[in-house]
Amino acid sequence: MERDVIDIVTQKLNEIPEMDFQILTIAERAKGRSIDGKIRVKRNQYQRDWYVEFKTQLTPAMLPGLLSQRQDIKPMIVMAEYITPNAKKILQKENIAYADAAGNIFLADDRLFILIETNKAERKYTTTSNRAFTQAGLKILYVLLQHSEYVNEPYRFTAEKAIVGLDTISKVYKALKKEKYIIPINEKEYKWNKREELLINWIEGYIKNLKPKLRKRTFKALDNNQHWQDIPLPLNTCWGGANAGEILTGNLIADHWTLYTEQDFMTLMKAFKWIPDPNGKITVIEKFWKDDNQDNHVPPLIAYADLIEEDNPRYIETAKIMYEKQLKDLI
Repeated sequence: MERDVIDIVTQKLNEIPEMDFQILTIAERAKGRSIDGKIRVKRNQYQRDWYVEFKTQLTPAMLPGLLSQRQDIKPMIVMAEYITPNAKKILQKENIAYADAAGNIFLADDRLFILIETNKAERKYTTTSNRAFTQAGLKILYVLLQHSEYVNEPYRFTAEKAIVGLDTISKVYKALKKEKYIIPINEKEYKWNKREELLINWIEGYIKNLKPKLRKRTFKALDNNQHWQDIPLPLNTCWGGANAGEILTGNLIADHWTLYTEQDFMTLMKAFKWIPDPNGKITVIEKFWKDDNQDNHVPPLIAYADLIEEDNPRYIETAKIMYEKQLKDLI
């Protein structure tokens, strides 16, 4: 599959006038790391070898991890069967070369600049659609990603932690086994497999399937000088989005406020002197999970998902730091 797609992408690129793309190796090692290959790019007097990173499909959720892991591998071009439009925008802003099977390409260095957007896609982007990525399934996966040891707990225990029906647990486990995210050791125990892929799929599923279904409302503060860090948060309320990114990394100044809560929205509005505003920069979202700690911020997994949902280079940079410092522990 990997070699086939790289071949297809390279053949498409060789249709560009005066360009020559040649596959040098597949499965290369660079700076002690495994790389998917190397290609040689030629145009007139220009010649340079580029390391290849292969992805079947590339989405924004995958980019901070990719940028974090490959930041010292240069020059690098990402080849994929399909790259989402938002992922292309981010790659261009980060000056990361890419090419897909439809002939779309961005490649730039100090001697060459190529940007071709065919407005075509080799295939439509699809997310995993099994029972594990329904609204209830995503709540279960959130608990299992946060606590990998829960995979061998009784179903009733996990159902209580995820606040879902007991029958949903068995359906999700069946889906996880089918996709080989968990592998049976014996009749009662499982071991994890492909956790990084599962984490990425959870983030995409959360953004597309769960978060839009959560109650949400936007507000603005009556006091223009109100600072979010001075607000005394009530029980089961915590900062998400850019606020959590600022707390967790110190790399961001939150320009929009995001708050997750189990409290009644109107109660918060009165307490904080906010008023409803469809264009307001304060977003309050229903908190869907239970936790024992009382941190003033959401867990890094949710903060990461909030940040990569926005087409904002500063948010992506913060998500990259968060991936390196916090999300790797979940894989």
